[in-house]
Amino acid sequence: MKNKEAAVGNRRKALCALLAAGTLALAACSSGTGIPALDREPGEADQWPGDKSQLENLDSQSVRFLVANGGADYFAVASADKQTACLFKFVDGEDSAAGGCGGAGGADAIVEVNTPETAMMLVRAGTDISHWEDAGWTRIHENVLVF
Repeated sequence: MKNKEAAVGNRRKALCALLAAGTLALAACSSGTGIPALDREPGEADQWPGDKSQLENLDSQSVRFLVANGGADYFAVASADKQTACLFKFVDGEDSAAGGCGGAGGADAIVEVNTPETAMMLVRAGTDISHWEDAGWTRIHENVLVF
């Protein structure tokens, strides 16, 4: 009887260890903002191409290049507390940028930016975008949709 109890106890310990390891792995891979690029170390491409005043109330150290598409570069940046995430689009040869910020809570769409020149959306990683694709949006990055 003692051997059977010991075996059950060992299996429970192993299961608990596996569950704990899985939880840690998920926590390590997930971002509070849902934008994995904001969790990585900055690289050469992560240089803000615009006016520094555009980063007011944002963490300038969190600037991350996401993707180049159609003559434009897309960047993400977050507030220091990671409660706000922003998407900016810089078109080659133009001085201005289009951009917007939204709450980085749990919603799939963080921010949608619509101007006469652009329509873009910042979404959380892993978001099912099929309904947006059906409406004409195209994914150009795991976190960026354009229309």
